[in-house]
Amino acid sequence: MANRRSAIQEAARTQKASPNKRLTRRPTTSETPKPEKPKDKPAASPRSAGMRTLQFVLVLVGFAAAALIGMTVGYAMIGHQSFADVFYPETWAHIFELVYAP
Repeated sequence: MANRRSAIQEAARTQKASPNKRLTRRPTTSETPKPEKPKDKPAASPRSAGMRTLQFVLVLVGFAAAALIGMTVGYAMIGHQSFADVFYPETWAHIFELVYAP
């Protein structure tokens, strides 16, 4: 505490003080903040581009399979229609017209 008080008194002697100006101690060279080092980016994952491509393709195939299974269950099992009718575009055009008809 005494060290800080003497530092402020020294600052008062060296600085021109206006009546309302608060006197503070100037940091010495050892107390000046050091510039921060840029943070390193996280390491890239070890997966290769081929593995990412394979994962993307498998996700697309999974979505397509889920859509086909959902259409089959909804139209053929719940709707009591033929399983083969699920794969005809005319069936889905008819359903689209029923849903979005004016």
